[in-house]
Amino acid sequence: MTLRVLAFDTSSDITAVAVSAGSVVLAEMDAPSTDRHEQTLLPRIQSCLTQAGLALWDIDLFGVGIGPGSFTGVRVGLATAKGFALATGKPVRGVVSLASLAQPFLRYDRQGQGALVLPVLDGYKGEVFTALYACGADGGPELRVPPFHASPALAAERIRQALQGQSVSILGSGFRRYAAELQAVLTEAVVLDAACDTPHGKVFAQEALRLYLREGASELAGLVPIYLRDSDAQLPKSPLRL
Repeated sequence: MTLRVLAFDTSSDITAVAVSAGSVVLAEMDAPSTDRHEQTLLPRIQSCLTQAGLALWDIDLFGVGIGPGSFTGVRVGLATAKGFALATGKPVRGVVSLASLAQPFLRYDRQGQGALVLPVLDGYKGEVFTALYACGADGGPELRVPPFHASPALAAERIRQALQGQSVSILGSGFRRYAAELQAVLTEAVVLDAACDTPHGKVFAQEALRLYLREGASELAGLVPIYLRDSDAQLPKSPLRL
């Protein structure tokens, strides 16, 4: 049976949406959001469904980016995916946004060695969000260094130690902002073109399907954002007094 997947990611300033049937992409829309994600996501989902000739109830699996990235954006995406799952009774699969950014560039070289890819997102506050991936046996992202946040210099040093002399390809909004600090440590890194920084809905659809077939659906109660650090919007540790 060919599974029809609706996947989307709102962890960056791009609202990425795609509908696929197995490995075939039926519709895709990856574009910057001039408004907030809560205003752009649903219209873009409807547009992709219409282009694919499907209704929401025709979808077999929902895929959603769970971050790291924009705290508010990730929450919008997760709330939408969970709402769809509850309304239709269909499964949902969370996908790490960093992994999907790296996935299109994971390859094996002629010696059968998996290329390493380092997606780096701007974490603001002088930090980056990053993780290190290799190409797994099934062609999907294989985690080498779990997602973490740090200053550019500290992040680069941690990655340098993990590389152990291997080459790595680097991309992402965080790299563009902190290129000098990162390249001062990762001197041999291959810099991918800035066009590679755009997340693609079709990759999230492919990753959601791959993970679902390998590991099953995500549990709705346990499907939570990957924030990596605390949100600025927190309740005070001690009660406010009037």
